[in-house]
Amino acid sequence: METTLASVRQQNFQNLEWIEVVLFLSDLKYLDVKKISVWKEQFGNITIASPAKRPEKIQSDITWHTVENDGKRALIWNLMLSQTQKNWVLFLEDDESIHLSSIPDRQRLNNETWCPTLIRQARKWGFHQYYQMRLIHTSDEIIFDGINLPDCTRYIRKKDIKLLNHSIIIERDTDPTDHIDINEELSIKKYSPKLYLISGERYLNEKKYVRAAAQFRRLLKEEKLLPFDRLGGVNGLASCLVEQYKWNKAMTLSNESLSAESLQSVPYLIQFKIYELRKEWEKAYDMIKRYYEQFSLYSRASFDKIIDEEETLVDLANVALKAGKRREATSYFEKLFTFKREEVDRALLKKVLVLSIELNDFERSVYLFERIYKDDFLDTLSDEREEELDDIMTMFMKREWYTYVSQIYTKLHNLHPENRKYKRKLIVALTKTNRLDKAKAMLTGIV
Repeated sequence: METTLASVRQQNFQNLEWIEVVLFLSDLKYLDVKKISVWKEQFGNITIASPAKRPEKIQSDITWHTVENDGKRALIWNLMLSQTQKNWVLFLEDDESIHLSSIPDRQRLNNETWCPTLIRQARKWGFHQYYQMRLIHTSDEIIFDGINLPDCTRYIRKKDIKLLNHSIIIERDTDPTDHIDINEELSIKKYSPKLYLISGERYLNEKKYVRAAAQFRRLLKEEKLLPFDRLGGVNGLASCLVEQYKWNKAMTLSNESLSAESLQSVPYLIQFKIYELRKEWEKAYDMIKRYYEQFSLYSRASFDKIIDEEETLVDLANVALKAGKRREATSYFEKLFTFKREEVDRALLKKVLVLSIELNDFERSVYLFERIYKDDFLDTLSDEREEELDDIMTMFMKREWYTYVSQIYTKLHNLHPENRKYKRKLIVALTKTNRLDKAKAMLTGIV
């Protein structure tokens, strides 16, 4: 079975009449008539299966199957396969959208060669990816095992079906595994080995690292696994070992994972975290740089992830600086500074401000400070914000930016003349700027 992955190429429009789409809607809130109409123009046939009754706005030439409220997806998908008019069926769910250009040419597929599907879920920190077989060739045999996790690993391995070095791309906002009840799935004989991967990922997100590691180990004992699930299991176990401070074992596993598939993200992020914790800054920089150089590519690993580019640039600039690579740090800083310039959140702006101070860039530091601390903040400084301001002004003082510090504390003193702390800070700043007469005059009343 092929286990390497090439980058997905954009293709010209092609005739997709040879594919029937089966859309499973768990709830009518996901019904997108406009999207379905577009699919109707591209594919040979559209069938919708849902617990809901057929809405009037659905076109008459679209087949609608009303299924039981507790209808099991594997059962429904197997039923749809037995009733299809085409040899190939593409299964979609709820809010999913498909990259039509990622569907391979028909000539590349047959009953012995299939194409896997990469499902990308958008999250606040970036993207999470999950693999599942969705483009299925019909058969007289039952293809999908499981209950609500339709899985054809057993069928693929039994028939020795090859997987293309290419993936169909699906995007969605909702979690593709949220609906799965692990205990329910395990209650049947023919359950998916992918369950251990999903269970391990859940425990990992809950920071239950011992339990998560046990699930990943159980998965890796399975002989019949698809390549992306095996890689997901190796990466999951390595992630657990990092959190348990078993760094050497985590490094070994992540290197094994990269040997099998070099276009992944998680193994590089694991090694970056280890080197960062060890304060081995050059090695940490090398790892995060290697991750960044390929982070826009798709890997052949379930539960691989892509971190938001802004956060990655912050890490790159910060670690480069600690590794003594000031030129590289400046380069990443420049890119970060112009990246989504008007929409950067406060926490990120603060990180960039600290970095700009470290780089001794006065003009940019002042600009960023004034973006974060607008004039209106001076009236209502919370204790937390006051402590934060004091830390930043201290960093400014260490860079000998005394005049600007005196301007800030002059504003604060004028607004809050009763605050002795602001007065003392202003006196220190004035002294540093050789404005001794004013500093001495302000000393009156200071104990």
